[in-house]
Amino acid sequence: MCVPSSLVAATMRRCSTVVTARWRLGRPGLPGWSLHRGFAKNENAPVHIPVMLDETVGLWEQGVMSTNSHTNGSRFFVDGTTGFGGHSRALLARNPDAQLLCIDRDPEILAVAKANLHEYRSRVAFANGSYADIATHLRSAGFPERVAGILVDLGANSFHFDEARRGFSWLHDGPLDMRFDQRSGAPTAADVLNSASEVELTRIFKQHGEERLAKEYAKAIIRERDERNVTFRTTHDLRDCIERIANIWSLDKKSGKKNKKKDDIHAATRCFQALRIHVNDELVHVEEGVKSLARHIAPGGRLVTIAFHSLEDRPIKELFRTLDAVSRDEDKRDEVDDQSIHELLADSRTYRMVKRKAIKATQEEIEQNPRSRSARLRCLEALT
Repeated sequence: MCVPSSLVAATMRRCSTVVTARWRLGRPGLPGWSLHRGFAKNENAPVHIPVMLDETVGLWEQGVMSTNSHTNGSRFFVDGTTGFGGHSRALLARNPDAQLLCIDRDPEILAVAKANLHEYRSRVAFANGSYADIATHLRSAGFPERVAGILVDLGANSFHFDEARRGFSWLHDGPLDMRFDQRSGAPTAADVLNSASEVELTRIFKQHGEERLAKEYAKAIIRERDERNVTFRTTHDLRDCIERIANIWSLDKKSGKKNKKKDDIHAATRCFQALRIHVNDELVHVEEGVKSLARHIAPGGRLVTIAFHSLEDRPIKELFRTLDAVSRDEDKRDEVDDQSIHELLADSRTYRMVKRKAIKATQEEIEQNPRSRSARLRCLEALT
C-alpha cells in the first residue's frame, strides 16, 4: 500500500497471546497510531508488516484512473483476504474517495480488522467468507458488480502461525485444528490425520506440500495409529512423529553417515503446509476463486495477487498469461480448452498483464521482514 517505505519498518505491533489485545496499524507520531500498553517494553512482541506494501497498493489503486466503476463519486475496491487490514488501511488513507469491501474467511481475524479500520468505518463493509464467493459479497454490500481493484494476499495470516491454539505451526504445541473458520464445522487437521488412509495422506503431503518423503510420513502416521493406538491431537504429536522419520532418512543407508544434503527448513514444515491447504481447500479457492475475481474487475480496474509458494502462484501465472495472450491475439482463443476462461473473455473482454514477471521483495524488505522472501506479486488489468 503506497505509503512511504519508511513506514514499513514501523507499521504494526501485535499481541500473539489473545486477539483481544488489538493490533494497531500506523506509525509513531501519525494519527491512528497506538500500541497495546504491554508492547512498549516487550522486546519480544512480534511485528506484522504487510508484504510489499508500496508495490501492492501502487498497483491496486493505479488502475482506477480510467475505470468506469464510479458511483456517486466513489471508487469501489475489494480486499479479498483482509487479515488485520494492513494493505486496506493504506489504500483508504491514500484514496479518500475509496469504498472498500473487506473479506476474510477467519471471523476472529476479521473482528481485529474492524477495530484497526474503525476510523474509516463509513467507507468500509465487511464480509466473513471466501473471496471465491465475491459475487454474493458484492451484492450483500451494495457494491457494483465490477469494481476498480481487487487484492488477494494468499495463504495463512502471520497470526495463525503464532497462535498455538489455532494449530497451524509445529513451533507451538496446540490442538491440531488449522481451520481458518473454526465455527465452520469442517474437519480439523486432527480429524484428517486420524481417519485418512495411507494413500490419501501420501497424496495430501505430496500434492499440497511437495514433500519428497510423503509416503514415508504417511506410513509412519498409519503405523502410530494402528500399532501403537495413537490418536493425533496436538501439533507436537505430529511434529514428533515426522521428526523421528526424518532423522532416520537423514542417514545415508549405505554408509550410515549423516546425509550432507541439508534442507533449510524443518522436516515438519511441508506436512503442516499440506494439511493446512487440504483442510481449508486453499488450492480450489485459488484455482477457481481467482477466475471469479477476474470477472468482477471493471474496465481499467486491476486484480492484484500475492502468493507465497508455487502451488498458489502457478495457476495464477498461467491464468494471467492466457488471458493476456488471447487478448493480444484472437487466434489463440481456439487453443484454450478451459470453458471458464472463455467465459472471462465473453462480451469482447480483454486483459493485460501489468508486469510480465512477478514482482519480488527487495533485499532491504527481506531483511526487515523475512516472510517477504518467497512472496510473488502479480497484477492483471481489464482493458475492456
